[in-house]
Amino acid sequence: MLKYWRLNWTLQQIFTFQNYRRHNQILHSSWKYWFTLILKFFPSIYKGPIYLKLKEGGSFIVKDFMTLYIYNEIFVEKSYDYPHLTANHPVIIDIGANTGLFSLRMKQLYPESSLYSYEPFLKNFEQLERNINLSNLRNIDIFQKGVGGRTRTEKLFLNKNNLGGHSLFEMEARSSEFVEIEIIGIANLLSNLGLDRIHLIKMDCEGAEYEIIKGIDAQLASKIEIILFESTESVYSLNKLTDHLKALGFEIEFIEKSCNYVARNLNFSTCKIT
Repeated sequence: MLKYWRLNWTLQQIFTFQNYRRHNQILHSSWKYWFTLILKFFPSIYKGPIYLKLKEGGSFIVKDFMTLYIYNEIFVEKSYDYPHLTANHPVIIDIGANTGLFSLRMKQLYPESSLYSYEPFLKNFEQLERNINLSNLRNIDIFQKGVGGRTRTEKLFLNKNNLGGHSLFEMEARSSEFVEIEIIGIANLLSNLGLDRIHLIKMDCEGAEYEIIKGIDAQLASKIEIILFESTESVYSLNKLTDHLKALGFEIEFIEKSCNYVARNLNFSTCKIT
């Protein structure tokens, strides 16, 4: 099933004429994207890394096919460009940073931002670190940790076909293979960082967003302007999650283009820095 999906997506990329213009606008040497697309579709041909350079700043490593899909989602479709942040120096927390492409995009959009990126899986984390170094990004701190409702050690089940599909839930990863990871509770995370205000928390963590958001109380919520998350309704009740956010003063918006939910704190502009 995944093989057919990849084939259909690859053919759509190749035979949609406007894609050539779009990639040329985004990438230096955009021909490398098409070359990489073919090589990574047939991974036995070449398993080494290929480097792509972004015209708006930054570079990233492509080691597998799914990185190209994520690149398209973030830089071509611009799925995370909304909501727009109005702060001059926004503070952004990236939970489920994967290999760092979201963090790279945030640095393009908000060069003066302060970023804190969390990725528990070692191979992804190493690539995240490499991408940040390649791009010479500043004011970004990275942590090889997962985030949850409480601090603990936990099993991370590994999705064999998707480097962004690893999950705390075996059924979500579709694999019983796992590694043990360190998880930091959201309250401990925010306490350790010592931040008075967070303008955006992005969560793409394959089901863990439920316990993270449920771990946010009124005091923590007062420091957060926007929570951006992708839901995983196969493992929890979305209504319970959104009800919790609404009780904390958040307004919920679903962005169909990106399948993300935007929770905006209606009281954030008036809350006091403590």
